[in-house]
Amino acid sequence: MFCRQSSAALWDMPLLGHHHVVHACTSDDGGGRSRAGVRRHFVELDSARIEERQGPLVTDPVRTALDLAAFESFEQGVTVFDHVLRPQADNLAPLRLAPPSRAPLSLAPLSREELDAGIDGNYTKAAARRIRTALAFANPSSGSPGESVSRALMHRLGFRAPLLQVEIRDARGLVAFTDFEWPDELLCGEFDGLVKYRKPEYLQGRTPAEALIDEKRREDRIRATGRRVIRWTWSELSSPETFGAFLAAAGVPRQPLRSCRR
Repeated sequence: MFCRQSSAALWDMPLLGHHHVVHACTSDDGGGRSRAGVRRHFVELDSARIEERQGPLVTDPVRTALDLAAFESFEQGVTVFDHVLRPQADNLAPLRLAPPSRAPLSLAPLSREELDAGIDGNYTKAAARRIRTALAFANPSSGSPGESVSRALMHRLGFRAPLLQVEIRDARGLVAFTDFEWPDELLCGEFDGLVKYRKPEYLQGRTPAEALIDEKRREDRIRATGRRVIRWTWSELSSPETFGAFLAAAGVPRQPLRSCRR
């Protein structure tokens, strides 16, 4: 039975980094050792929540998402929770003139209540705390894994939380929904995964060059409202230090320091 990253891949959940090890569940409490590229994890079978997915047996979406949040990074936990809390559909609306589509595809959205109900009795106190921290921070308004990672890193690095999917208008009407905005600074942030410029559903019959031109025009209209626009890619997200330096240089505000009462 597949679990963790291997189950997540079969459920089409977003995974951070590269994964070359197969993760499998076992009821043998001697499991957990890696053998020939397979890592086994002990689990009580009556609590494993097993389903069939595309042929193989896997942990169900609830258990899979919880496992990632329990045993992987805060960024991975937030990313998978953002994903499973929203109905799944392609998040690339043409020119980002509308918020991410809410039309469901294969994976029905989970609720916070469903996820929280799967924690107690299945994880240590430390793992349960990690899960609940990521779940409390999750926001299904994040439109892509890159946006989720960006938001999680902003939080960890002490930057002020941005507004998400903000509608911007000018005299001509709707301009766009931006990924992030800090309204007091008149600053918009956009994560650019670049892969969208190769997706037919985003290109809508345009060439990549035409899509880039349209994106530039859109950004010009945003700037004309008096806002600044900053963009970043996976390169800036390669490490917390790199992303933190980028945000600081761009003028993204930090959280105010809490005063200590004597």
